[in-house]
Amino acid sequence: MRVEQNGPGLLIYEKGPEDRVQEAVAALARMSAQQLDDSAAAQVGVLFPRWEPGKAYTAGARIADEDGNLYKVLQDHTAQADWPLTETAGLYARLGVTAEEPEAVPDWRQPAGAHDAYQSGDRVRWNGAVYQSVLDGNVWAPDVQGWLEVEP
Repeated sequence: MRVEQNGPGLLIYEKGPEDRVQEAVAALARMSAQQLDDSAAAQVGVLFPRWEPGKAYTAGARIADEDGNLYKVLQDHTAQADWPLTETAGLYARLGVTAEEPEAVPDWRQPAGAHDAYQSGDRVRWNGAVYQSVLDGNVWAPDVQGWLEVEP
């Protein structure tokens, strides 16, 4: 970026070719991230739009918190400040893998309904062990049915 002083206390900033290339690479990365599956996308959560109150979200959209943790929107709604990502399991499901913890497995949480039920292959942490769902639409706790204990 080129900076030019144009009078006392007045600076003019002008983007250079390198700045435009950097912006284009970031835009391309954000577009490409949209095509990734949830596990891969969670590793690059900072490339997704950040959650903000007042914004309308549709089910299936992926959004990030301020730390780059990725969440999936579970039902259509307009975000409210008193419905934060971390405390509204009926609206958002955290995708357990992050860039800082690529092997992380999310804790099991009770699904609110079919829209956020676990699918076959989903992995969760429950009572210190890791379980994998063997059913689509699984709403049961790992100690009830539909889960197989696996190595972390």
